[in-house]
Amino acid sequence: MKSILRISIFAALLVAGLCGCEKLFPEINRDNLEGSWQKEFDKGVQDAGLVIWDFSDESVSENEVWKVLNIYVSDVFTGDSEAKYIYVWHQNGYGGVGGSTPELYLYELDHDFMAEDGETAFTPAARYYVEECTKDKLMLRRIEVNVDGPNLLENEVTFKKMGLYTK
Repeated sequence: MKSILRISIFAALLVAGLCGCEKLFPEINRDNLEGSWQKEFDKGVQDAGLVIWDFSDESVSENEVWKVLNIYVSDVFTGDSEAKYIYVWHQNGYGGVGGSTPELYLYELDHDFMAEDGETAFTPAARYYVEECTKDKLMLRRIEVNVDGPNLLENEVTFKKMGLYTK
């Protein structure tokens, strides 16, 4: 009788644990990413600027199209700034088996993807964990940054899709 009770408790804990994993690694539709996103500032924070991340396709030759992220920042104190990166959607883990962690890898435009040194070829300027990507909301958390000096790559940022009405 004790062994049946133990097995039942173990099974219940296993099911609860697996259900919790789905929330840790949400399935995210990457088709929602393309377009322009405006940064949402925390409530009560006075913002005197504008931050826009624009994800789009850019034709670089007749047969080659890159996924490009343009970052625009307009700040009343420091003026306007722009940065441009190649972005790659990366999925760690296996979808459907407890989920996987969706990430965005950002590379400098002049990045050498063919470097003989494999470490250089595969090291992005920044990596972001995609916490949420719906048709009207994007939440990113920076995992690492490999850029020396000042840059426009924020740590944790929430965006709303431009052109959509949100309450």
